[in-house]
Amino acid sequence: MLIFSLLGETAAYVAALLFRYVILEPMYPNKTREHAFYRMFYVFLILAYSFVFFIRRGKVKHAWEMDFWEKTAEVIKSQTLLLFIELFFIFFIGWGKRISRTVVAILFGLGILFDIFMRRQYSKGYLKKYGSSIKHRNICLISEAAEADRLKYCIERYGYRNDRKDIWIIHEVKKSAVPADVIKANIVLPEECDMIYVSAKAAYTLGSAGMERLSALKVPVCVGLEAGGRSLPTHCIVDEGGAAALCSSYMNRKFPVLGVEYTTAGRTEAAAYVLDHVKELGGKYICFSNVHTTVMASDDKEYRDILNGSAYTFPDGNPIANKIAMGGYPEAERVAGPDFMEEVFRLSMESGEKHFFYGSSEKTIEALKTKLKERFPYMNIVGMYSPPFRELTEEEDAAAVKMINDSGADLVWIGLGAPKQEKWMAAHKDKINGVMLGVGAGFDFHAGTVDRAPKLIQGIGLEWLYRLFQNPRRLFKRYLVTNTKFILYSRFKRK
Repeated sequence: MLIFSLLGETAAYVAALLFRYVILEPMYPNKTREHAFYRMFYVFLILAYSFVFFIRRGKVKHAWEMDFWEKTAEVIKSQTLLLFIELFFIFFIGWGKRISRTVVAILFGLGILFDIFMRRQYSKGYLKKYGSSIKHRNICLISEAAEADRLKYCIERYGYRNDRKDIWIIHEVKKSAVPADVIKANIVLPEECDMIYVSAKAAYTLGSAGMERLSALKVPVCVGLEAGGRSLPTHCIVDEGGAAALCSSYMNRKFPVLGVEYTTAGRTEAAAYVLDHVKELGGKYICFSNVHTTVMASDDKEYRDILNGSAYTFPDGNPIANKIAMGGYPEAERVAGPDFMEEVFRLSMESGEKHFFYGSSEKTIEALKTKLKERFPYMNIVGMYSPPFRELTEEEDAAAVKMINDSGADLVWIGLGAPKQEKWMAAHKDKINGVMLGVGAGFDFHAGTVDRAPKLIQGIGLEWLYRLFQNPRRLFKRYLVTNTKFILYSRFKRK
């Protein structure tokens, strides 16, 4: 991968020099070329890029595991860091007048384009050679009858990205069947099939004899992984001691930022953990705190106690996640409310947890119901309610609590906005039977009533800027004041 990227950087460097000293040469008639300095600068560039590559390598997924927008976001981050290193080097050793600023600027732009291109070529070559991914495959799915349609939907939606082909449900394994006989008698592969996917439950039912019979069909066989009765998300698998392992301990780790105790787990692990412990979490609440609410909590002890009184508080902001990571928890990442919702929705289609939505407007609630049914057809929604935009009377509040509890909801999503939703959840702790999750604008994003920033913007940590452009009148003062406070508090406060 590094070689491919260095080739791309070299091509970008040569193109930048040609553009400056061939195409733009008439614009700079009195400038002289400093060939020796450019050769030395190239050597430094290669060393600097290698340095950036290795310090970023352990923090991101492999190139072949990323989609286009994830690749683009990672390249922009790496090239921006490389640009700052280049500028520091140029001006530190006094080359400011010898190296063309135009070359540096063009190199930055072309470096992004060439790097993206080379990473995509590398990913295509890797997948073509090793073909371990279920992307680009015609899959024959073997599963138990009850899970067949859901698995087919999940593989189509989440296993392929944008270039899925065909999936056939060629056999539904029954628990009472004799594995070897069933496989021998009933399985006929379509000619186009080039992979067999066996669910974890079906593999257990088939046993070793049935799996050996599948292996004899001379078609690659993939077996789903399961832990605790639930399919195992990819990002929960880590490499420990040269072997694949399931990581689930980060939920117990906390790190203080301006007095708020944050859980250090990543999004996928957190979602799987909450679903696995949903009964134990009943009556408790979970918060997602960004820079604004963290500063608010730092200034307001009562609100800080509410955040710290939650079962878990996750960092819904890159500055907070980065601060936690630099504090010795490299596994920490931003766990945004809307992203956490999507992960839980996807995973709960398998296990059937019941969802209730409380908050937002009638318009948003109706749109949310429609969108969720389209995107997560096997999700179990037991109720939605938009409360009046005023403080409820005791009778109204008691009726709302009864409605939620009577629904049997395991997960109660609260969309009242901060800090109202956190205060509401704290006031209803142990009154609501399900676990409460305060996700704010997550209702609007999933309903489609408010556009969320594109993945590229999210990936480079500028979602806040996108939201500022959407609503500058409301957010400009908030971002100016709270972001400034966050920087100052982080610098001068110990916690």
